[in-house]
Amino acid sequence: GGAHLSRGRANGFQREIWLRRIAADPARAALFPRPGARSADGAIGCDREGCIVRLGGVAGPPVIAALADTAAALADDCRAVDIVVSRLPVRGACPAPVVIDRFDLWRAGAHEVRLGPGGIRVVSVRDVQGDRPWATWPARAARLAGSARRE
Repeated sequence: GGAHLSRGRANGFQREIWLRRIAADPARAALFPRPGARSADGAIGCDREGCIVRLGGVAGPPVIAALADTAAALADDCRAVDIVVSRLPVRGACPAPVVIDRFDLWRAGAHEVRLGPGGIRVVSVRDVQGDRPWATWPARAARLAGSARRE
């Protein structure tokens, strides 16, 4: 019933919609701690380069996620965590099992990461909304451009 929200630039309206979607109590939704601090439960630690989140494993070992704000943090995190969320583009290989970068966010909107017995599940706004006529997702724009050339 709770959630941790990054301190990103997303507005309160978007946060409220995601909290409603996951049926989380807004009063229990905690923001990530400021650089140099840890969350009250000790699961999240942040520095100037990003945050590390240790999540209790549902049916196995804990899952470690990273919110990378710098290229140096991204290089370290790709080798050491299960989930990488980066505000920077992830170029080249990143061996983390789940990677969400700047371009994923641009293409598919906000992402929700859930842990369950089946493992890590990622759902984006685009997954929920589908391909709408008013959405200007890159794949849709390419299809529209291709069909316009054929006419």
